[in-house]
Amino acid sequence: MVLQEAGFQDAAGHGKINIERILVHEIGQESIRLSYLEKSSQGFYQTVSRPLEAVEDDIFEIIKTGIENRIISPVLQAGLKTVIRNTDLLPLSWKPIKNTEYCDLYARGKIITCGQNICMERIFIKGINIFAIRLAVYREMANGVWTMVWSPAYMSEEEFLYLFHDSIKRGVFSKVFVNALLALL
Repeated sequence: MVLQEAGFQDAAGHGKINIERILVHEIGQESIRLSYLEKSSQGFYQTVSRPLEAVEDDIFEIIKTGIENRIISPVLQAGLKTVIRNTDLLPLSWKPIKNTEYCDLYARGKIITCGQNICMERIFIKGINIFAIRLAVYREMANGVWTMVWSPAYMSEEEFLYLFHDSIKRGVFSKVFVNALLALL
């Protein structure tokens, strides 16, 4: 159930990027969900069942929107500021760690929660020649292979903080992004 939401038009103008505070009934916990919405034929925005992929400017804007609309709590803001100040920023890698037909993966921060990996990844999308940050969920299949889940990721504020910390340590974000976010906080 969506408790609170805010969003804005993405940089490409194709849809809306949303930040939501949701209640996850299965675990009875409030969580944050970052998602992508597209306009339906009736003119309403609907959540798209896929991981969020957005340029750093859009990630900055969604965090800013979350702060302005009190979806991101003051506690999480303070935690993000502390993480940024106390974590060494790894330089961006220009050598992919994994290649697929769709994209090249350059860096990945992750947390493991409830039997799944939630990841922030720096990717280069080949079809549109752009670097983006992907927020994705992976689950381990019966054969031991991890596969991407085609749904938006959601996590508690504490999990988001751990994921953000790991992502900074592993070089997912540029120095410009991290400095801009620190100035915002």
